[in-house]
Amino acid sequence: MPESLSEIVDLLDLEPLEIGLYRGKQPENSSLVRVFGGQVAAQAVMAAQLTAPEDRHIHSLHAYFLLGGDPSIPIIYDVENVRDGGSFTTRRVAARQHGENIFYMTVSFQREEDGFDHQDRMPEVPSPEDSTPLIDIIAERGSDFSLAWKRDWDAFDLRYVGDNRTPDDPSRELVPAVQRLWFRANGTLPDSR
Repeated sequence: MPESLSEIVDLLDLEPLEIGLYRGKQPENSSLVRVFGGQVAAQAVMAAQLTAPEDRHIHSLHAYFLLGGDPSIPIIYDVENVRDGGSFTTRRVAARQHGENIFYMTVSFQREEDGFDHQDRMPEVPSPEDSTPLIDIIAERGSDFSLAWKRDWDAFDLRYVGDNRTPDDPSRELVPAVQRLWFRANGTLPDSR
């Protein structure tokens, strides 16, 4: 994982190879043996956005992780223009390494317009400031993993909400099936569409 927010933003700057074909970089000092799935998905979103009209925003996305990615080589993103309509635009992105597809994504973009709007109600939870930073939980347990976690995830502020036991909890009690986290960048992100 990248060690800073600026390195993460840099990973999203894809190299155009030709129309609809892009190369995504890998982090230089990752301790991961596979590419982080969020990196593949984020780079695929960027590739799709580079081919869509600027007045469209993503309203639907379906992604499929097919194979683990190799962090030692770049990922090639091949964007197929499925449809450009009056209000909607659809793209399909294939991410490839070693001549094989490791990831597929279908993205639908929509022109901004008024319409039906709904969402689930936000659950009653403590604020991020009143929640425990995940790195503190890991360090408290005396895990050697905490140094690697701090290095690899320092660009983000992750905080557990409520019960913060993990499946390796020494109490051997049942861990809740639902866990909640606040997740935010440790810094300011650039504006983009």
